[in-house]
Amino acid sequence: MNPSPEKFFYSGTRKEITEHAAALIIAEAYRAVADHGRFSLVLAGGNSPRPLYRHLAQGVSIELLQHYELKVPDCDLKSNGKILSLPENTWLFQGDERCVPSDHPDSNFRMVHETLLLQSGIPENHFFRMPTDKANTEKGAREYEATIRNFFLASASIDEQEFPLFDLIVLGLGDDGHTASLFAGNTEALQEKTKWVVAVSAPEAKPPGKRLTLTLPAINHARNVMFFTTGAPKAELAKKIFLEETGPLPAALVSPVNGKLFWFSDHQ
Repeated sequence: MNPSPEKFFYSGTRKEITEHAAALIIAEAYRAVADHGRFSLVLAGGNSPRPLYRHLAQGVSIELLQHYELKVPDCDLKSNGKILSLPENTWLFQGDERCVPSDHPDSNFRMVHETLLLQSGIPENHFFRMPTDKANTEKGAREYEATIRNFFLASASIDEQEFPLFDLIVLGLGDDGHTASLFAGNTEALQEKTKWVVAVSAPEAKPPGKRLTLTLPAINHARNVMFFTTGAPKAELAKKIFLEETGPLPAALVSPVNGKLFWFSDHQ
């Protein structure tokens, strides 16, 4: 495991953590654009982030940013009533995807498209979808890694170990401690050291089947990683993982090398 990163745990009502997480993402987006001209955001799938993505699509108020003491570069934070949306130079990626058609109810692409893309001003060509329509899932994984690599090579923003430097990665948490599509039973995927994207078979997942997922090295080299999880059972597990009171669950292996780790978990 990597040395302990700078990490934070935020708990509140579902509304509170959704507002706070959205405000943090937008603040980091403007900071990234001010620093290096664009914001690269990796999105989690599943059901928990739906309200978060809807909130991002609507934007956040200056008052909300002030409430959470979040600073935004090059923005007038004295403008009461002003709404800040994700900047135009935001680029979206997927952390994992199920190998189902894009219009399938279980498609993470469909969820992101409905909750964020259709409601925001982000161009659809700024969203890099995982190619899960390939008969050969290994080929799909290689193609998505090439897509990420080309994106970062274009701006020479790959670190010395040649891993992507995503500005922020949103992750979910499963009841069993999995995150993205990294499951405890898939030792090979969890021990991957060089690949950024892998194809996995997840018979224990809901629904079971093949998936593509970012690997731990790709996740752990991000500038910021955010777990966003809702529901009482997950809240208890999230706190235990944050306090390092669990065994080597996949989510507990997320430990940014040089970045920050944020946990958002609601209480009922």
